[in-house]
Amino acid sequence: MDKILKVRNLNYSVNKIDIIKDINFDVLKGEFISIIGPNGAGKTTLIKCLTDNLDYTGTVELKGKSIKEYSKKEKAKIISVVPQEYTLPFNFKVIDVIKMGRNPYRDNKGKEEIKNNKNLTYRAMVQTNTYNLRDRFYNSLSGGEKQRVVTARALAQDTDLIYLDEVTSSLDMHHELEIVELIYRLNREEETTVISIMHDLNIASRFSDKILFLNNGKIVEYDTPEKVFNIKNLSKAYNMEMLIRENKLLNYREIVPLRINRNINKKDKKIHIICGGGTGEYIIEKLFSEKYDVSCGIIHDGDSDVRVCESLNIECIKEKPFSEFSKKVIKNYNEKIRDSDIVLITDVPFGKHNITNLRLLKEYKNKKIIILHNNNRDFIDGESDRIINDLKIRENVLYAYNLKELFEYIEEID
Repeated sequence: MDKILKVRNLNYSVNKIDIIKDINFDVLKGEFISIIGPNGAGKTTLIKCLTDNLDYTGTVELKGKSIKEYSKKEKAKIISVVPQEYTLPFNFKVIDVIKMGRNPYRDNKGKEEIKNNKNLTYRAMVQTNTYNLRDRFYNSLSGGEKQRVVTARALAQDTDLIYLDEVTSSLDMHHELEIVELIYRLNREEETTVISIMHDLNIASRFSDKILFLNNGKIVEYDTPEKVFNIKNLSKAYNMEMLIRENKLLNYREIVPLRINRNINKKDKKIHIICGGGTGEYIIEKLFSEKYDVSCGIIHDGDSDVRVCESLNIECIKEKPFSEFSKKVIKNYNEKIRDSDIVLITDVPFGKHNITNLRLLKEYKNKKIIILHNNNRDFIDGESDRIINDLKIRENVLYAYNLKELFEYIEEID
């Protein structure tokens, strides 16, 4: 596939302060690229450089030719831009604003060079749901309505490449998805290349072919959403704790913000959690956020607790679904139990496979253990209840009747 954009050694500075630093990337025709990054990362500045609206150093090639070699009119036939804000000094009607998208195709007398002006203008209004606004004055519209009108103008321009600068920032949930789905459909059906600044990471993950992750003016990573969206990248740049999981319904990596990073020192307690069936989800996330050294297992793969561990990059000993625990898995489990300061048993039910966790644990006579209460955990003819009761009478075992007690016990254990 042909490259529509080639960027090499792009730099931009203001008063000797570097804003954009050594940017290099290519965009293929028909790709949907999302630019992400925290506020102040340089995203809008990058777009302005790519459209030749700032005095940058380096090269930007558009369709194999330096963008500086194009006239403004030629460039406007290839590139359209939907800015974050668009103000007009004169109060034009909406239909006239959208028709401005056809200006690059007019001759010096203002006549259309090609004869499909009305069709493209009408189609753009229908696509953006702005046809009913056509006779209203632009300055009387709400912020979301203005954004849809400016998007319609860009569509009427009928270009190979569309730049979007946070176009959904002033839209409600319905119109945000409507605009993004429209742009995505245009991208897929007509091979219009899209480069969009996105603050909504889930929208970016769901619709993008590639993510350009920018931070402090530099590219952190430029790759597919599956490779870019990871805990290490995002937590550091956004200074947040987050969970990343697979959205199996829509088939994309979903980012769930948890909390702002606090300056909590890493705890020196190693906690191994015996869980499963979702009983560990909250506990795992809570202990992880409190900077404990957490591990889990043995759990059958596919369990929701496994997915939480994977999303937080926590070590999890797992076995194939519905399988007996192998010697290798049991060896890994024993190593973790020996290495841990505390073993925590959630209110997980026990059956013929995961009962092995308890059978092995009871051999560790001096291990500090916390058990979370559950009156209905035994599904193996009373064996798990017998082991739990035997553990409870040990001096080094604490029994918590609720989560509040459980977390208090963790704090108290030296």
